Amino acid sequence: MKLKVYNTQYDHKEVYFFTVDEFHYYEGVETSVKWAKPHELAIRTEDSVGLRIIQRKNIREIDGRPYEYIEAGVQKAIERIIAGSRGAKYHVRVGGEGSSCTCPGFTFRGKCKHVDLLEQELNHA
Repeated sequence: MKLKVYNTQYDHKEVYFFTVDEFHYYEGVETSVKWAKPHELAIRTEDSVGLRIIQRKNIREIDGRPYEYIEAGVQKAIERIIAGSRGAKYHVRVGGEGSSCTCPGFTFRGKCKHVDLLEQELNHA
């Protein structure tokens, strides 16, 4: 089994003095260990580590095929960049653990037209 796994250090790569790759690549055999949770994958590798426990949400490919882990009972969040009325761009997130937007209106009121716009777009899709 070959895995392509997102490197969570990549989110903050600017704080490291070394190069941080976006992905790790592992090759090995899936194995069962009693301490691995359902959202984790245990894999035996031939490298110096030998056994890796990998968060399934960080796996992007298995054997070259795209992989996406969605936890049971959890709605996947949708993110978009939406332009405001004056041209500013805001990061809008809907679903998952709630909605959010980087606009000042959402910061003060906890709701905004950008979130409403994305929710409407998703409901009509």
